[in-house]
This record gives sequence, structure tokens and C-alpha cells, in this order.
Amino acid sequence: MMDIGILVLAGSSKEDWVEKYGVQTKLELPVENETPLIVHTWNGVKETNLPCVIATDSWLAEKYHLEPHVDATSNIAETLTNAAQELDTEFLLVLSADMPFVTAESIKQLIREAQEGGERDIYVLIVPKESIEQAFPGAPRTYVKLKEGYFKLTNGVLIRKDFFMREVKRADDLLGNRKSPLKVATILGLGTIFKAVTGTLDVPYIWKMIESRFHVKAYPVFTSRPEFGFDIDKEEHYLKTLELIEKEAN
Repeated sequence: MMDIGILVLAGSSKEDWVEKYGVQTKLELPVENETPLIVHTWNGVKETNLPCVIATDSWLAEKYHLEPHVDATSNIAETLTNAAQELDTEFLLVLSADMPFVTAESIKQLIREAQEGGERDIYVLIVPKESIEQAFPGAPRTYVKLKEGYFKLTNGVLIRKDFFMREVKRADDLLGNRKSPLKVATILGLGTIFKAVTGTLDVPYIWKMIESRFHVKAYPVFTSRPEFGFDIDKEEHYLKTLELIEKEAN
């Protein structure tokens, strides 16, 4: 059994469109049972009974009683480092707080799927396009085109803590650019860029580049949980969230 702690990234950002819903940040948007998004995510994490910490703005932590927490700063690498130091575990599961359908059970399932890869340093979490479209029909998403099909990088990564602390800046670059396939390709080198542009990029090559660039053992987790491929970045994502919640309730 892997020794895992969960680190939730929940720094607030300014999105003008959320003001019409009477909140200051998308993390306060009401989702299932009118629960604020940040609270919904944090409750799911806490229910796993795994060690956890949330990195968020102090006013959000105070308003919604989010503990244990570390204050998020404008420097994401610094925030990640401070939060990671609060967890005395071998591995860190880093998740964003803007995934409205993630639950304790989906997190546990994700971890079980990662464990099937054996002892690695970094587990990159991927959702096939088909899984997302089946679970969330009509949801607007951005996918990475590989030889094997279309996929979405999830809003998270499972990573060995000592590697994370050593390579926090480069890990931050990969996390921050996960929604831009070309930027990820740039980090991984010119060969990756060429393959991405010509449509010949495949999974084995990506892991070879990750292992070569970072000197680690990597493993792709093609998760069966589409919840990790759905987050709220824009108003259209939030409206789709409300639509799906209402459909499920009826």
C-alpha cells in the first residue's frame, strides 16, 4: 500500500463572470446541494481519511473552515513547497480544487489504478476522451491528440515527495501547462514538439522523454474515473455542471 498524502491547490483567481453568481471566485460557486465548490472538493478529500492539506487564500480558509491549510502565494512553486512540507508521506497526490464531481471514492479508485503501475516516481493521470464524453455529454473540453486517440491530462499528479521537493519548479511547469499540449511538448524537448505537430506523438515516447528529462520512473495512469477530466474554468463549464447535477437529481 502506497504511503500517500493529498495536497489540494485552491488559490483563488479573479474571473469576472463569477460575479453574477454573487461570489468572489469560482471556488465559491455552489455545486451539489448548494455546497461551495472548494468545500465540496475538500470534503471529498477529507473523507478518504488520508493525510491532507489545502493550499488556499487565508480568507477562504477562514470563511469555510478549511483546515489544515497553508496560505497560497502568487508563487505557485513556493506554495507547493510549503504545502508539501506539511505532509509526512512518501507520495503526494496533487489535485486542484475546481473539479465538481470528484468524491472520496473516485480518489480511492484513482489511487488503486496508480498502484497497478508498481513502484514509480511520478504517475501522470490521464482520462480518455470517450470516458469524459460518455459521463459528461456535451461538456466542452480540450484534448491531447496522440497516436492512440484523444486524451485529457487531469488536474492532478501522483508524485514521489522527495522527487517533487527536488524538482518542484519543473513539476510546477508541467502542472501549470497541462492544458497546453504544445507547452508541455516544449518542456519535453524538440523531438516531442515535432511529433506533436505531425500527429505521431504516442504514449511510450512521452514516458521515455519524461524519464529522460527528469531521471525518474514514470507511469501513465489511464483512469476509469472521468470526474478527473472535468473542471470549471469558464462559465460554460459551470452551466454544464449545474445541468448535470439537475439531471442526476431527477
